[in-house]
Amino acid sequence: MKQKNNKFLVIIIFLLLIFSYYEINNNYRIGGVLRDMLFLPVIDNNYKELYNLINKEIKEENEELKKLLDIDYSLTDFYMINASIIERNSLYWLNELTINKGKDDGVEEDQIVIDKNGMIGKVIDSSYKTSKIKLITSFNTPISISVNNTYKLLTIENYELYIRGINKIDNIKVGDKIVTSGLSDKSPKGILIGEIKEIKNENNGIGYYALVKLSSNINHLRFVTVLKRKDI
Repeated sequence: MKQKNNKFLVIIIFLLLIFSYYEINNNYRIGGVLRDMLFLPVIDNNYKELYNLINKEIKEENEELKKLLDIDYSLTDFYMINASIIERNSLYWLNELTINKGKDDGVEEDQIVIDKNGMIGKVIDSSYKTSKIKLITSFNTPISISVNNTYKLLTIENYELYIRGINKIDNIKVGDKIVTSGLSDKSPKGILIGEIKEIKNENNGIGYYALVKLSSNINHLRFVTVLKRKDI
């Protein structure tokens, strides 16, 4: 008789557990009592909002990675090493950052770094597991570029990008795209850098200079790709 009572009690408890779990998601008032009695977790709106926020963030990161992997550049002579940004000092926000790929992954100094929109910098230091990237906004040497099939030098001054020594015969105008010239062994040809934002007269009255708007948003970088030239 005692065994039958025990079995009956187990069945009752089991049914209560099922009923309580069902009520957690469908009826807060009735299920609330049973949840408290049976020590089941409470699923409230705050948890649901947090879950939705995390899920949204993951989806956005996945979309960004897909765009990064579908970059429409002609990079047949280069390997693409995809990386995530793991460190960025707020005091040097426009100077450099650190990625989670290093020598073990084939990353070396002077390799060009891009995101889904274009060039963002180059590798300046590489350890076995991580690398430091110098952002294009802090380059201290000019970059060889091509604009309207004309070779020019892109210079950086106070985090701004300029093209100097422009003549009328260059036929350079606002909106023209600026790409890498490919004259460096480390840099592929045709990587988008930005576009002409404004053209002004030089202070000496001879020729013009152009202000350049970057195609990438340097302030909001999460994923980048290091370009490694294949051995020929």
